[in-house]
Amino acid sequence: MNELVRKLQYREPLLWINQNYSLDKAERSSFMGMESVYQAEGVLEDYAPVLQKLFPELEPVKGIIESPLLTIDAIYNDIIPPGHLLLKADHLLPVSGSIKARGGIFAVLKIVDHIAERENIFRKDRRFTLSGAAKKIFSNYRIAVGSTGNLGLSIGIAGRAFGFSVEVHMSSAAKRWKKELLDKIGADVIAYDSDYTAACEAARVSAQKDDSVYFIDDENSTDLFLGYSVAALRLKKQLNDLNIMISEKHPLFVYLPCGVGGAPGGITFALKQLFGNSVHCFFAEPVDAPAMILGLITGKHDGISIQDIGLSGNTSADGLAVGRPSGFVSSLMKRYLDGAYTLPDRDLFFYLARLYDTEGFKVEPSAAAGFAGPVLLTTAGGGRSYMEQKGIEAKNIIHLIWSTGGSMEPRAEFQKNYKKHYPQVCMESG
Repeated sequence: MNELVRKLQYREPLLWINQNYSLDKAERSSFMGMESVYQAEGVLEDYAPVLQKLFPELEPVKGIIESPLLTIDAIYNDIIPPGHLLLKADHLLPVSGSIKARGGIFAVLKIVDHIAERENIFRKDRRFTLSGAAKKIFSNYRIAVGSTGNLGLSIGIAGRAFGFSVEVHMSSAAKRWKKELLDKIGADVIAYDSDYTAACEAARVSAQKDDSVYFIDDENSTDLFLGYSVAALRLKKQLNDLNIMISEKHPLFVYLPCGVGGAPGGITFALKQLFGNSVHCFFAEPVDAPAMILGLITGKHDGISIQDIGLSGNTSADGLAVGRPSGFVSSLMKRYLDGAYTLPDRDLFFYLARLYDTEGFKVEPSAAAGFAGPVLLTTAGGGRSYMEQKGIEAKNIIHLIWSTGGSMEPRAEFQKNYKKHYPQVCMESG
């Protein structure tokens, strides 16, 4: 057995450097490029006036769904030089409060666009107005999706706002509060005792039975992938606004929590197009659900599951609790991804609590996975070897942690997670 696979099997935290990385080979073999990402951004901008009317929280930003880029310094006790640690705060994304907002809403907009074209409900200038008549037409259609939680919230909230029926097939890892929120907005929640892969397959089968059902496939959807990738365009502008210049000698290291892979894969794909070898992207997964790393290490992609090596997938990081990766994304990341690492749930709770203590941000366990990255890359042997190989000085790195969800989480749920690191601490209410 491969030594790395053995470590995964025994739930040993590891840092894996992708020896198959080759941006030149990736770009030659990719079936899409930045033109597709810019087109996706255009769709989101075209529908921004509609989204602004649907969601009051989007009025101040004129319908653009984006999160702030923040500088944080205190969390590591000076391990990282001041000004060299950034937080891409997707836990603050409007509408659905997670990284899934961009991709999920973009996928819904693509369905809206398709039906509007077919039903001839565009205006003469090709603009779309969400009238009562349009919502009535959309009510004749259903959107189905499989989810561990946040994608279901994103699609459920957006789909119901446009008038669609929405059917969310949720795995055993999905949190109760997410199911309750979907139920509250009128989505149909179908819960399973099985894992994410089974829930996604059930959604796929359900959609095949009815021509009026649109299935959003988290494992294979290019629409989701491109919606997520738009974040890279916005990030580039935010870095420019902060006067942060990225180069091979002053690189950007990005740490992205990974489940099935669509969101981190889309972001990595676009970042590599924009910054080339000046950006280094690393995925973070729980030791109990290292689906993407397993697929990449073995080269089997979605042809192997964590259950095949005896893992359960039971982790508090519900958004990362998947058994096998997207084959589409895993195959693409073979050349685009610089590396990945695994960490135990106790580390998720440590960084969740540490972020709250130092910056006051409340995030979900999944969103805390990226915080281990800067420490691993700058202090662990494998990380130092990687930097030596690339000719990078640690002091020149800009570290960016992608925080993926948390603002919609009930306070009681956050308190429960916080106390898993500080069991004797009683947090103030409010």
